[in-house]
Amino acid sequence: MKSMTGFGKSHKTQSNIECDIEIKSVNGRYLDLKTYVPRELSFFEHTLRKELSKYVSRGTIEIRVNTNDLREPKVRLNESKLRKYHEIILQAQKVLGIKGDPPLEYILEEPGVIQSVNQLDEDPDMLQILQETLSEALNNLQSSMYKEAVDIKEVLMNSMHQILPAIKRISKQIHPFKEELFNNMMKRSHEIVNTYKLENMEQRIVQELAIYIDKYDIQEEMSRLESHISTFLDTLNRPKQDDIGKTLNFISQEMQREANTLGSKFSNSKTFPDILIIKEEIEKCREIVQNVA
Repeated sequence: MKSMTGFGKSHKTQSNIECDIEIKSVNGRYLDLKTYVPRELSFFEHTLRKELSKYVSRGTIEIRVNTNDLREPKVRLNESKLRKYHEIILQAQKVLGIKGDPPLEYILEEPGVIQSVNQLDEDPDMLQILQETLSEALNNLQSSMYKEAVDIKEVLMNSMHQILPAIKRISKQIHPFKEELFNNMMKRSHEIVNTYKLENMEQRIVQELAIYIDKYDIQEEMSRLESHISTFLDTLNRPKQDDIGKTLNFISQEMQREANTLGSKFSNSKTFPDILIIKEEIEKCREIVQNVA
């Protein structure tokens, strides 16, 4: 189990090239990758996506790549562009009535006059430092995800261990609750029978009461809730595995459904505090598992 929230960065310097890569991850239903890469390194985006998919299956990921190439640049002069810019400047000076040669430094600053002959996508030194920096940043990202998952697991386990005692306390109230309900309804039924003298009315009322009280039987809901908790804990304690967030989310949804039924069928002054604990802890778990991968 690991968290979808994490951070990893790496800085490397070799062969007079500096490289920085930062990776931030937050929870998301699908894999959403946002890259911030200098234009001259756009060829590296495919590698970023391919390598990231080995570490992350879901989440919103932001990757920033920066390099500083301190090597002596390999450049060449584009003579045709140099002559063309010079010609245009002379024409402009003639139109404006300006004499003299245009400053050479201005012409050299025009786009394409001085061109780099470095092909970074074929530069072994650049490719090597990019790969090594990315690998270290991804390992650091994954380490932070597993580290945060430890805290998440502890919170989830604590919630389950608060719910289980609440279920046991509610279980102790089932029989007294049904007895009290039955006695109160029987008392009210006798009052009705004595008021309205109808044939077989008492027998019919007792039958209806039995059916009515049976509707308040929550043993099935309690058993299913305990079963879901057991499955939830087993899933948390499985040997190292990834992407269990969807499974935990599904189980917590089923737990919430049983807790809602429990609250609607069996809520009184004695059980309400425990039902509230159950609902609150399940809702907390549902929010937390959204960040589990």
